[in-house]
Amino acid sequence: MNSFKSKTALITGAAGDIGAATAAAFAKAGANIVLTDRRADALTSVAEALASHGVEVMAHACDQTDPLAVGEMFAAIKDRFQGLDAAFINAGYGRNGALIDLSFDHWRKHVDVNLNGGFLMAQGSARLMRDGGQGGAIVMNASTAATDICDMLGAYAASKSGVRMLAKSLASELGVYRIRVNLVLPGVIETAMTKSLIDDPIVRGDVLANTPAGRLGKPDDIAQMVTFLCSEASGYITGAEILIDGGQTLHGYPRWFSADYRELGADWTPHSS
Repeated sequence: MNSFKSKTALITGAAGDIGAATAAAFAKAGANIVLTDRRADALTSVAEALASHGVEVMAHACDQTDPLAVGEMFAAIKDRFQGLDAAFINAGYGRNGALIDLSFDHWRKHVDVNLNGGFLMAQGSARLMRDGGQGGAIVMNASTAATDICDMLGAYAASKSGVRMLAKSLASELGVYRIRVNLVLPGVIETAMTKSLIDDPIVRGDVLANTPAGRLGKPDDIAQMVTFLCSEASGYITGAEILIDGGQTLHGYPRWFSADYRELGADWTPHSS
């Protein structure tokens, strides 16, 4: 049902846990793979891990905030594979910090990587798909933070909220080229990015206690949904946003940090039950 034989899929942020898992899922389904990330050395490891699937793998290190570098990457994809059928726009950046104290450089990095970089990668993917004349599918990775208040992660949440509207706008505009665009909203997934918080046993226990699925998410939970949304099995789905959070947001967004509002100027501290 989710066969990608003779098709080509791009995964951004491929050196990360979710990106690597999604690349493996596409490769297992028969797709030729384009891996991109800022970290060239880490990309090599991911590419080597895909060798057993017998598909072509192209690893191309790229800073997605650099329009020239992104353009060169898409030219290389066209030269190697002649086109593109699927893209997972996944690379992201997130750090915690109070908005009132946040430096503009810190704010700008969130916007540059998540929103501007996401735009450049989605636009480049869409252009290759349009020029190929066969349509295609793009999935953008936002976060449940794109729809819910996320204390101390405001820059991340704001940029991911922009990604959410970008995906919906692209879904509308790209339909004329038979390009579908959908959005995934992961909850708390066990990755290197969340490790510093969920390694705290109190925080981990609090999140687990409020997750109806009874466990935290795994990178493969995202990978399986992305490959489905890029497959022919989801051919009538576009402009959708899919929660992949084990039910964590049914009762509100998990609180990583909290403050006692009764106290003027109260400190924000890691939340615990």
